[in-house]
Amino acid sequence: MKVSVVIPVHNGGKYLSQAIESVLTQTHRDIELLVVDDGSTDSSAAIINRFALRDRRVRVLTQENLGVAAAGNRGLQEAGCEWVARLDADDVFLPEKIERQVAFLRRNPETKIVGTLACFINHAGRPLGLVGTEGPFTPAEYDRLVRGNRPIYFVNSSTLMHRETVLATGGYREAFAPAEDVDLWIRMAEQGHLMLKIPEPLLLYRMHGASLTMTQNARQRLLHRWAIACGEARGKGLTEPSYCEFAAEENRRPPIERARIARRETGERLYQQAALCYAEQRPLGMILNLIAAAVMHPAHVIPRLYARKVQPCLSGSLRPAMTAVVRKDPVREACRYAPGK
Repeated sequence: MKVSVVIPVHNGGKYLSQAIESVLTQTHRDIELLVVDDGSTDSSAAIINRFALRDRRVRVLTQENLGVAAAGNRGLQEAGCEWVARLDADDVFLPEKIERQVAFLRRNPETKIVGTLACFINHAGRPLGLVGTEGPFTPAEYDRLVRGNRPIYFVNSSTLMHRETVLATGGYREAFAPAEDVDLWIRMAEQGHLMLKIPEPLLLYRMHGASLTMTQNARQRLLHRWAIACGEARGKGLTEPSYCEFAAEENRRPPIERARIARRETGERLYQQAALCYAEQRPLGMILNLIAAAVMHPAHVIPRLYARKVQPCLSGSLRPAMTAVVRKDPVREACRYAPGK
């Protein structure tokens, strides 16, 4: 099975070489890599072109800066394979990621999106903990989530997607960026498409202060709720609310309900800040943010601490060797295996 990998990038030169090399050194060799340069003004274009000259599996797509959702859709539309993997320019595939996902799809051919767990890493590649541990890992778990009207969440860089199905569903909707992935998964679930995760970490998910998750966290959570509200409206046969209509409805909520939402989302943001402090080795900031997060939203913090730190340490699933694919010298670009040259 040949797989297309799409990397959208906008001024992501700092980590882009590691992302590209992690694709080109996959144990599953039958791939094409489409790197969508979304109007970068840094070194990204030069890095992409150097790799393209070395390995004919690399395709370079350029466009003006239209945003991550538009860049992701461009890659989906121009991909030449039935299955498409997404990778953000600051994340890293572990060597067997695509091979494991292809094997999973052969065992579960009805699946239309397969994700994996991920290992948080900091800017230097040090492992921090697991993410994406919530599932679903089986069709039964997936059915329970859908019947309970609960959204399915993936680490976007972990996903391998059936291209035709995703495009038929409408792809990424740009208005929902940077929560365009959540909106897509909600619409996929509505149409009955099975989406599962492999219960092992096959992706290194980089946490740093310049990532969209950190810089647009509050807006991302608001857009998550808009995507959920649109899904609820469609489920009732109603027209989706526009963003302005959704925002107005949010403002009409009773004060107690607005306070509850604010408390919950503040706790989630504080937990993210604690994780960033941990990644940047700022222990005091980590402790203060973690305590505040646990006070604001204990139901969010405590299960995640156990699933992402305690349980992996007990089981040995968080292995130091996970960082072996991250080069010590991020400036050096090297394709260790490039039979496509």
